Order: sequence, then C-alpha cells, then structure tokens
Amino acid sequence: MKLKLNTLNKTCGLSLVELMVAMTVSAILMLGISEIFSINSRSYKIQDENARMQENGRYAFNTLMEDIRRAGYFGGSAAVDEVTGSLGIATPATTCLTSDTSWARMIERAIYGLDDSNMDAKSDYKACIPITEYNQGDILVTRFTKSTIVTAFDANRLYIRNSLFNGRLFRGADQAVTASNSVPEKPFAARELAAHAYYVGPSGRNCRFNDASDTPIPIPALQREVLNSAGIPTREEVASGIENLQVQYGIDNSGDLSVHQYYDADEIGNNAAITPNWTQVITVRFWVLVRADCPTNGYTNTQTYTMGDAPAFTPNDGFKRQLYSTVVTVRN
Repeated sequence: MKLKLNTLNKTCGLSLVELMVAMTVSAILMLGISEIFSINSRSYKIQDENARMQENGRYAFNTLMEDIRRAGYFGGSAAVDEVTGSLGIATPATTCLTSDTSWARMIERAIYGLDDSNMDAKSDYKACIPITEYNQGDILVTRFTKSTIVTAFDANRLYIRNSLFNGRLFRGADQAVTASNSVPEKPFAARELAAHAYYVGPSGRNCRFNDASDTPIPIPALQREVLNSAGIPTREEVASGIENLQVQYGIDNSGDLSVHQYYDADEIGNNAAITPNWTQVITVRFWVLVRADCPTNGYTNTQTYTMGDAPAFTPNDGFKRQLYSTVVTVRN
C-alpha cells in the first residue's frame, strides 16, 4: 500500500518594504491623532481659562453691585447721625485703627472712596488696608446692616437695634443693657453691622507660564476688608484675577435726586459743609478689569482699556482680559 503524503502549503509573511510602508502609515496616523489631541487640549485649556475669567469677573461685578445697593441700609433708622447706644457711632475718618471697632462704626459715611492717587507709602492703613496688601486701583467702602433680624447675639459682634425713629449701636454682649440699647418705639429689630472696603491686592498665588523653570507671575485678586467676630477689619479674598478697580461717584448738587456730575474720590470733600461731599452721592459708576491667571501662548493683547480717571491701558502682553462697567443707584 502506498502512502500519500500531504503537501504543506507555504505561508508567506510581509516583505520588508510592506512592513516599512505600514509603519510609516501608522506613524503618520499617530502624528495626526496626537496633533488633534494637542489642539483639543489647548482649545479646552483656553476655553476653561476664559470661563474662569468670566466667572470671576461676573462674581466680583455682582458682589460690588449688591454692596453698593445695600450701602446706607441700617434697618430703617430715619436719622443715622442720631444713632446712640453703648458704643454709638464713630466720627468718619480716612484712616483706620485695626485695634478697635471705630472704622466699622463710621456709619454716617455709608459710601466712601479713596482714589488710587492717594494710595502711596504715606497712606498706610487708609481704609484699613496695609500698603503691602494693595496693588493698584481705587478703594470703595460700604457700610450697612445685614438683612437678617437677629435674636441670638455673639458677644463681640456689632449690632444696630432700631425702630423707625431711633437706633442703638452695641456689642452683642451689651444688647441687654436696657438704658443704653433699647428703643422706645415698636416694632423694632436688631441686625448685624457690616463694613467692607474693596480693593485690588495680591492673591498670594503665582502662575508659571510653561514650566517650573519660568519666573512665577503673581495673580491679582479683588480683596475686601470685612469685620471679624470682634468687629475688627480683616482681609478676605472676593475673586481671583481682578487687575483693576476704578470708581466714580454721581453727585446730586441740588437735591432733585438726579446726577449733575461724576467725581473721583479725591474731588469729594470729607466735611458736609463742603460741596460736593459724601452725603450727596446718589449713584456709583465703577469699572472692573479682570485678567486671566496665565498668559496664552501665541496671543498678544493690544486692546486699550479706559476706566474712570486711570490712564488708558494698552497691555501688549499675552493675558486675556475682560472689562465690566455699570452705574448703580445708592439708597436715599
């Protein structure tokens, strides 16, 4: 019997030329995918930076608007200059002691400002702001009582209890001192006192443009002085990336509740006998310039920004910016 042997089929692989062609095509595809990924990554980063810049700008803008609208609200007391109490009001001043509650109690000046031209090395602690914590721009001060009616008092916080015709300013621990801090009429209510001073200062954070070897770029922020639990001013960051704040004040010179002219802070007198003075302010016009935390590769900002009495600003750098501006009516 004859055995029939099966013939094995020869299996052929890729030639060297075919392998090189395949590798070249794969490399081209990988380069294309990497480039698409890189473009999408840069696009996402730019969009994220723009979104954060806009979010910070809107938040700072809205916070300022809300405070300006609330400035001068002290729960309904008709004559703020007649508020008494175990603490009572303090005489308005441009400077500030951070060791007592006097700055908070200057409620006769519900709206107040300092022009950036006044903030120099000799102006330390104006509006409670150490010069080392100040970058540039104007300073805006607002004072008011919070809207919530208080029935439980913190010992060292500041409160105003008032009716329509009377007001008493006191520490929480002294609220039960009947002779000093009660009001004769009903209804009456007590609210916590608030005092804020807005300004642009360092955030304490840095941007490194490309890598750790680059020189860090400081990030500015909108800061404000607020009252701590003892009624003493202390710093609080409001929004990152705020580069400049400029403020002007609409003055009613004739009592007809219309703005006759806008003034910078250093043009307004600190004495009610001087015209214009802070009691005549009926509107506040302000500008907020917000900047991205880091510059954008390949971008040069040549736009010119005009804000109040500040010199026109053309940065010629890689930072994206957005300018917000509005006019807000002050309580009468």
